[in-house]
Amino acid sequence: MRLQRRDILRFAALLAAPAAQATPNQEGRTYSCQYRARATVLLLSVPLLHRDNVGSGYFRAVESEGSGKRHLRLEFGAGSLPDRAAGLNRLGVFEETIVESGDSIESALYFGFMTASNEKDLTEARAALHGSGTVSFTAIRGRIERGRVSNHLLRIRDLPATEWGQREKLMADIRARFASSSDLHGHASTSPSDEPCSPFLYAVSRAMRNKAASWTARFVHNGQMHRLKTTRKSNGEPGVAELEGRIQNDTGKELSSFRLWFETDRAERGPIRFEFRPRSFLRLTFERV
Repeated sequence: MRLQRRDILRFAALLAAPAAQATPNQEGRTYSCQYRARATVLLLSVPLLHRDNVGSGYFRAVESEGSGKRHLRLEFGAGSLPDRAAGLNRLGVFEETIVESGDSIESALYFGFMTASNEKDLTEARAALHGSGTVSFTAIRGRIERGRVSNHLLRIRDLPATEWGQREKLMADIRARFASSSDLHGHASTSPSDEPCSPFLYAVSRAMRNKAASWTARFVHNGQMHRLKTTRKSNGEPGVAELEGRIQNDTGKELSSFRLWFETDRAERGPIRFEFRPRSFLRLTFERV
């Protein structure tokens, strides 16, 4: 699974959770919000057409503390609405569980999957709008502990077409396949002790909480090291900041970029809005519902 194809952020399906609501429970604090997606088709960066409500997304964070450590669970899910997205069927989920000790990660677990997608231009995108009735997925599962990263990749081909409402069953199936499959592609690497790494959602969360005008973090994607470079600025709206993020591979080559807006005193609740371009011809904008 290459970073350029991380379609987990492409589209999402609407959940029934209240937007940006904080709920105290025995585990600590839970924050959840949902987003509605707008698609803009571009030609040489010039907008050609817009389509609202092509999908939506959700974000959920659970925080708790104990024994001098902070436990954090981050979730982001996505799925298109085929009847609004001209038949395009995409979905995915990412989950991360992090244990912090002070300002450092003690350990992290991550799991995710997404619909396989290889469209490179508008012609290929049109051909993918109405699928063949089967879909393929790429899934990852990994762990970070004491600077060491272990990662496993699983490719699942030609499943019956699966939509967002079937995600729980799909997640259970993928987890079971990880437990039983011998066809896993494994990867292990070590991050330098003076430059720790984290999963991607956590890196973005840290960037939002960081007060500096610019910030750099190292994160792992599919067992490979990448860098997230962010620039923070005010957009003129009181209490709201804009964060521009650029993603590079470990050699410094820029792979993608995104922008998000968030409440400066409520960064843990997720962005108010974010946008990115999964392909050169497509811009997706997610607004909190």
